[in-house]
Amino acid sequence: MASLLVFVSLFVCFGVVYSQLLCEDGFCRTYGFEVGCTAAAEHCRINNATHSGIWLLSPTTCNCCDYCLPFIVEGDHCTLGGPGTGTTVGRCGDGLTCVAEENGNFCRRMESDCHSAQDDYDARHESGQIGSLEQRPGCNGKGRYQHYHCVPTQTCFCQSDEGERLFGEVVHQGAVTERNMHCGCSRLHDKIKKSISPGVKLPVVGLRCTSDGNFNPVQCLNNECYCVDEITGAIEGDEKIDLETEPISELSCYDESLDLFPSNTGTAPYNYTSPCLEDMKERIAFLEESEQDGFNVDFFSSVPECLPDATYGRIVRTWNGTKICVDERGQPIEGYEAMPGTKEYEEMNCNCAVTTQLMASLTEKPVCCSNGNFRQIQCRRGACRCVDSDGRQVGVESTDVTELPCYGGNEEWRIC
Repeated sequence: MASLLVFVSLFVCFGVVYSQLLCEDGFCRTYGFEVGCTAAAEHCRINNATHSGIWLLSPTTCNCCDYCLPFIVEGDHCTLGGPGTGTTVGRCGDGLTCVAEENGNFCRRMESDCHSAQDDYDARHESGQIGSLEQRPGCNGKGRYQHYHCVPTQTCFCQSDEGERLFGEVVHQGAVTERNMHCGCSRLHDKIKKSISPGVKLPVVGLRCTSDGNFNPVQCLNNECYCVDEITGAIEGDEKIDLETEPISELSCYDESLDLFPSNTGTAPYNYTSPCLEDMKERIAFLEESEQDGFNVDFFSSVPECLPDATYGRIVRTWNGTKICVDERGQPIEGYEAMPGTKEYEEMNCNCAVTTQLMASLTEKPVCCSNGNFRQIQCRRGACRCVDSDGRQVGVESTDVTELPCYGGNEEWRIC
């Protein structure tokens, strides 16, 4: 497990320390005086809908000069490279790709699932089939889903490149929430889970996140802890402590409000852990010992799954086989439960239970089913709407629930 932690740390920190200049400053001053730097393209300074770009290291000697790579707008000529094709200074802008056509190469909109979802939204908007709480899917520069999605009047949650809901959720408070929700840590965990976890026997422990999916400013590798950037996860400064001799509170970036399970009291050695991580560590040790003694053990059914913030997963199996929804401290949430062998048991995700708990101080909250999932029909201020498993509105709302496409034909929709 330690080697996996090292891998994750190197993955995040690689490329943090570098120099923009490949030669000493004096050479660049002489170079600039004797040879002169060509003026960088104006696109990076203008940065609007028709003129934008990205600052890069200069292709001149020792990177001494400023260099702006322009972004080509949709419909303009571009180059695919190769002998005899000529050179175009710049590349297609975000969300665009260079396409070979009969009359040349042009920047065109990428084909992707996210762009298709946007097209579907735009077509329904044009025909008046968009609900008042529906949001147009956001796509990034590569045509993939943006890192978060917000449900008006409810919460914002992190999502993957494919638009799948990920760990990390906060109450939606407008632009402030969207500006501060970067989800870098949550998305890194998702990539680790998809690329590493299937090939290893034991759970993969990555960097620790905060509840909104950002990087926790304090990260530890074994007993050594250091500070990182909350957005990028890159190590900040040279400060670090050894938990063998110092408590985590001695680290300048330590924030007590982010530590759900503080353990700064007592004497050395100290730790920075959680009940879930300790439970996982204890069970792994037991299973490894059992395997060494010749017993055939099932690792994955015995080891608890810890979320990226080091808390227990929100769905827990009880001693009698049922599933319940729990909070970050493992406490049941309002009695949400599902019995084995039922559809509610198999489809249980507790998304609504967690969302309503976050919205506890608000007056208008979504209605959950008995297993903690979102009720398929939600009503607000005299109008009802269909929602998906993440609580996102699908289609137009109606004052007559029987007109909704998700209406099942009877009054049982109220109870699920």
